[in-house]
Amino acid sequence: MGRLARIFLRNGLRRGVLRGSRTWLVLGGVGAAVRVVRRLGGGEPKVVFSEPLQPGETLVIAHGREPR
Repeated sequence: MGRLARIFLRNGLRRGVLRGSRTWLVLGGVGAAVRVVRRLGGGEPKVVFSEPLQPGETLVIAHGREPR
């Protein structure tokens, strides 16, 4: 969807704004909106730690307070 949004945005500016095509202007706005929403969404989550667990081991995830 990113490539399609970029095509809509580019052609929306060229054909919509510069040449006066209302259809391309609307598609350019859709492309711009898709790009803004994707940037605000943050994209894919990042892996910050990865380690294999052996049988019998446990994983404790704590945030903001001491683990028990």
